[in-house]
Amino acid sequence: MNLIQKLIVFFILLIVIPVLLAYWIVSVKVAKITEGQMGDTLFQLVKTSHHTLDRDIVSVDGATERLMISPETRQMFDMTPMSEYDHLQKYLVLDKLLTNYSKNLVNYSVFIPQITNEFPFAPPSDVKANGVFFSCDISSSSWFQDALNAKGTGIIRIMNRTGDNRAGIKTAAYIRSMNNYLDDNSPKGVLVMTGLDELMRKDLETLKIPKDGQIVLLNKGNIVLANTSNIEIGSTFKLPQTIFRSTEGVFIDREEGKSWLYAINSSTNSGTKLLFKIPISSIIGEHEAMRELVNYLMIVYFCILLIAILYFLRHILSPLSRLARLSRSFEPGRPLTNEYMVNRKDEIGLLNNAFFDMTKRLNQTIHDKYELELKHKEAELTILHSQINPHLLYNTLESIFWRTSIEGNTESAEMIRDLSLLMRIGLSRGKTLIPISEELNHIEAYLRLQLKRNNYSFAIHWEIEEETKSYLIPKVVLQPLVENSIIHGIRKMEKDGQLWIKINMVENKIMILIEDNGYKAVNLSKLNDILKGTLPDEGYGMINVNKRIKLHFGEHYGLSFEHRSEGGTRVILIIAATSSDEI
Repeated sequence: MNLIQKLIVFFILLIVIPVLLAYWIVSVKVAKITEGQMGDTLFQLVKTSHHTLDRDIVSVDGATERLMISPETRQMFDMTPMSEYDHLQKYLVLDKLLTNYSKNLVNYSVFIPQITNEFPFAPPSDVKANGVFFSCDISSSSWFQDALNAKGTGIIRIMNRTGDNRAGIKTAAYIRSMNNYLDDNSPKGVLVMTGLDELMRKDLETLKIPKDGQIVLLNKGNIVLANTSNIEIGSTFKLPQTIFRSTEGVFIDREEGKSWLYAINSSTNSGTKLLFKIPISSIIGEHEAMRELVNYLMIVYFCILLIAILYFLRHILSPLSRLARLSRSFEPGRPLTNEYMVNRKDEIGLLNNAFFDMTKRLNQTIHDKYELELKHKEAELTILHSQINPHLLYNTLESIFWRTSIEGNTESAEMIRDLSLLMRIGLSRGKTLIPISEELNHIEAYLRLQLKRNNYSFAIHWEIEEETKSYLIPKVVLQPLVENSIIHGIRKMEKDGQLWIKINMVENKIMILIEDNGYKAVNLSKLNDILKGTLPDEGYGMINVNKRIKLHFGEHYGLSFEHRSEGGTRVILIIAATSSDEI
């Protein structure tokens, strides 16, 4: 790691992590413990309060039970024919009884829609808050049908308040069916106690909870039955998705940047859920204030620390890191501009300027050495080129003499023309690099001479990409490779012999393939040893070509050999794609 990385690691391991760990232990962990203890206490309070509400519901159930079995109520289901006066007396007796049971907003009512005709004088439920009602449309109400389906069991449902309720205010009601199951023809009625939410509210208001807290009694569908926060009765209480289906326990939820503590208890007897929703800030308010102060102090501390680190980075580590990068990226021979000089009198400035002066002296030495190496390479290339085996010229002259002796002047003239082409391209006016198109002319002339001289009949296939012909190649490097393919591959195969010469572009390189279908197996390991120079007395032509390629283009270029899957040998020559404009 460099100095900056080490400083960052030191800063994180020895300063940031210990401080944050201490902050977490002192602040966050303490808050979690406080939340847990408060949650347990709150849950016990919820359970106790829910038991109290259940006792209220049991008390209401007892009251409805007494009303159901009272003589006054039973008389309403007596279907014996009687006068209208008797009907009135029977109605007034039960109506008075229900009025005595009703107090404030808690009202008791009996709904018997099947005997409406017998009591035409009875007022509707929107006139009186309690009493006996015979409204014909009640039987279609969902709460009325739910009571009948419960078959005498008391249930809690949401319905409109009885009496003058133009605003449509909802109330929680305790309802029980009053039908006689021994006689299916008897009227079906429902005993309703409205204002259950007000009764529960009185008990809930005795509980002291923090400000902004809520106490809500819900049914299984999370419908509000009673609360202390003026939440609309009958509305759906919005619960976080994480606890939407939870029935009991303590939960913490964070919504809109605020944290809430939920304590929920469920009752199987009444089918209700009592929920406490308390803001966490009210539980650990002082702790939160102290933690906020610690947060500000931590921010100030880290800002000061960051300023110190930035100063240290900018004035000490950054110059050192810059000097280290400069020393790593410095290429001998590449001059440095004066922008790398610094105007500092301390040790870092002296070190930087000393390095700058050293690079100047080194570049001068490299420049002098480079000029010497260029001259040495030019001399080596000249020597290598002058060492090309002259046996090609001698054999060609012999062939011309032989052909001239037995044939007419036409064919001899063609051979002389090809020989002159070979000599002209070989000399190339002293140039060492020629276009690939000229090298191909040289190979074509050489192949014509070989075919005429030795009466060869092998086939030649040319696959040359047109765009490669303008790029440069060392002269007379393909002829030794073609000659090896003929002599060691297809010379004795007559018409079965085939030779391929392929040139194409591969990325920014020129790939030249010379392939034959020779039947003799080639020892590739020996060929590779020759290229490596471990067999200096063999394959001089291949060594010569390989060295010339590497001297011109670098060590990444040169020759290689491989077997063809169809039989024969493939020579691969890779050179750089160099044009005359780049020389």
